[in-house]
Amino acid sequence: MFFKKLKCDGIALDDIVKISKVIVQPVADIENQSDDNAVNGRTFLHQHRGSKVIQVEAVIPENVFVTIDRLNQIFTDKELTLELEEQPDRVYRARFSKMSTPTSFVRNADITFEFDVFDGIANAKHGRTFNFTKNAQGIMEATIINDGSKAVHVNYEVELAKESGFLGIVTEYGGSQFGKVEEVDGVIAEKSVQLASNKAGDFANWTNGTVFYEGQDKKAVTTMSADTQFGGRLGILPGSFTNSANGRQFGAIKELALSESAQNWYLWAKAWFETGLVGQTGAWCLAVVDSNNNFIAGMAIEKTNTTQNQATVHFLLGDGAGGSRSVHYINFTPSKFIPPNPYGEDSKNENRNMFDIRKEGDKVTFFWYGKYFVFYESKIRSVNANKIQFFVGQYSGRNTAGQLVVTRMYLNDFTFTKIKVPYWKDIPNRYKAGSILNVFGEEGRLYVDNQVALSDEVLGTKYIKLPPGETKVQLLVSSFSEIKRATAEIKEAFS
Repeated sequence: MFFKKLKCDGIALDDIVKISKVIVQPVADIENQSDDNAVNGRTFLHQHRGSKVIQVEAVIPENVFVTIDRLNQIFTDKELTLELEEQPDRVYRARFSKMSTPTSFVRNADITFEFDVFDGIANAKHGRTFNFTKNAQGIMEATIINDGSKAVHVNYEVELAKESGFLGIVTEYGGSQFGKVEEVDGVIAEKSVQLASNKAGDFANWTNGTVFYEGQDKKAVTTMSADTQFGGRLGILPGSFTNSANGRQFGAIKELALSESAQNWYLWAKAWFETGLVGQTGAWCLAVVDSNNNFIAGMAIEKTNTTQNQATVHFLLGDGAGGSRSVHYINFTPSKFIPPNPYGEDSKNENRNMFDIRKEGDKVTFFWYGKYFVFYESKIRSVNANKIQFFVGQYSGRNTAGQLVVTRMYLNDFTFTKIKVPYWKDIPNRYKAGSILNVFGEEGRLYVDNQVALSDEVLGTKYIKLPPGETKVQLLVSSFSEIKRATAEIKEAFS
């Protein structure tokens, strides 16, 4: 196939050289594998399609050396995007492979250059979106039409009107399943009662505290404040303060009294812990406390290292008598980037800086970066949560002036929910009402409200490619659930 105009990474090459023709293989190289051990003829085994070559024949009218330098600037060693004017809806992902010696170094020089399209296909510039609707059986269904010539991955987006324990995607070629179908049996998620919420950064109902019961070596020597900047934040400290109480850690305490006690509960929040300088140190801690001011469970983020940008997150459990111990810790780099920091600026801006703690009887579950960590403590089985405390500060022997305190140590959103069901695994609100579930086919992952859900994928799940033609796809959820809306998106590919 012959073409006249070509863009490389958005740059029109016909503005630089006079293109005689662009030659594109109509079909990638095909290799049919067969077996000679057949009664008659040969037995077909499989077919392999190789790469394509795009060849450009052109003339450089003048300034040959300057033009070649310009072409070399464009034809970098990275993957290039090629667009043909005659195929405005498609792009090729290619690598520059060769350039001939020009026939003249003065003017009117003939030149040829080539690109390798390793996957042998052209990709649609824009995706096609298909909406799901209810069929006669009340099942959300869509017919996806692939007008390309290759099987392609599908991206799904599902918004729930009511909470669900699982999501299933079913096609004639296979399916995907996330969550647990068995969680739906006889369990009603409306049994959960929200006791406190400070979403959008409204922390006006938090009061100053004097004693931090997770560890009384954390001393209140000043006060923290909250504002509405950056989506809301609690943990703003004054420019400098002193260790007037001689604490191992010194700073400020805020606390929130719950409207009622809760033996089994779910805490959801957003953290922001990020250094501005390598030598900064600081302490951040969120704690759940009972009516006797005994610590139950919580999470701490600490940076003590003054020579490396390394911090540690601690999962904390109480002993029923006021004591606290770290049951697990994870070291991470408190930079602005994700990875490695789930609590940095990038994570906050992408709405991915969430964490949660769930207590059910003697079982406490902590969430970190797409994973759950489970621990048990019999002495807190029947203990009721009564108060939430938050501490931020500095370590003894360290100054607070001169940017020596960790730059950002904040609590953003916060929700505390009382859970009345006996076992966490039976709670059907794995995917709560209003959640948006994204299944990215090529990536092979599920995201729940922009948070990757690594453990939700059921064994045997396949991220099915859909072949050319029409394919019917159905979405399945818990019997008590309802899908508000759902879409599927494909980007067609052409041999």
